[in-house]
Formats: sequence, C-alpha cells, structure tokens
Amino acid sequence: MFSYIRDPYDPLQAFGLFRRRMDHLFRELDDVVGTRTQPREVWPRVNLADTKDAFILQAEIPGLGVEDIDLSVTAESLTLRGERKEKAPEGYSVHRQERRGLRFSRSVALPARVDVERVSAEVRNGLLVVTLPKHPEDRPRSITIKTN
Repeated sequence: MFSYIRDPYDPLQAFGLFRRRMDHLFRELDDVVGTRTQPREVWPRVNLADTKDAFILQAEIPGLGVEDIDLSVTAESLTLRGERKEKAPEGYSVHRQERRGLRFSRSVALPARVDVERVSAEVRNGLLVVTLPKHPEDRPRSITIKTN
C-alpha cells in the first residue's frame, strides 16, 4: 500500500499544488465563458462518401431544423451555414446555461464536379444527408481495349 507523507522541506511540492490550483481555475473559467480556452472543434462533423454515380455527404446537426441551415453547392464545393439560438422560453428565467448559441460556416471541397441541378438534401434524426450526383462528363467510363 502506498501512503503519501507531505515533506515540508521539498521545494518542488509547491509546484504540484500550484498546478492543481491552476487546473481548477481554468476549469472554472471554462464553465463561465464556455470552451474558449480550449482549441475550437470543426463543426459540424461531416462524412463524404463516394458511390459510382454520386457523392453522399452526411453532417451532424443535432438541435437544428431546416429553417436554421443554409446549403449552397457549386460544381466543386459545398458550403453549409447555420445558426442555433439559445434562449429561455417566455416567462422562464435561466439558472444555468451550458448550451450556447452558435453560428457556423463549413465548406467542403468535392473530389470531382457535381451536377448542381440534381443535388438533393434531407434531415433525418439530426443528420443532414446531401446527395451530390456526379457530373456526367466526370463519371468513370469503361473503355474497351481492342486487339490487332
């Protein structure tokens, strides 16, 4: 069994105590101002899959409705913008607010051109699914090889 005995003559022991107090201070600061003292995370998280005829983009957007997001597509990129506003219902007062409102803009470069006129999007259980059909000229084609 390990037991810890404080050594009043250990000059480095004060640094351990100082570090623990600073860690506690920064945790408290994060509770007050959000997570601004930590590196920003890219949001929303996305997956981009490639099928034979289309790219499928999935973006996590929990708590957002279709009225909160804006989707724009060019032949080479997709841009997703949105905003979540957090406010208490009328007549309520807030005692603790850990969820913050947010505004975001995320652009994703596409690996090949897409047919902008045929792009479709839908939201399912907090997941935005965008189907981006490939431009006909950029789809892979099978080439028959002739022999002499």
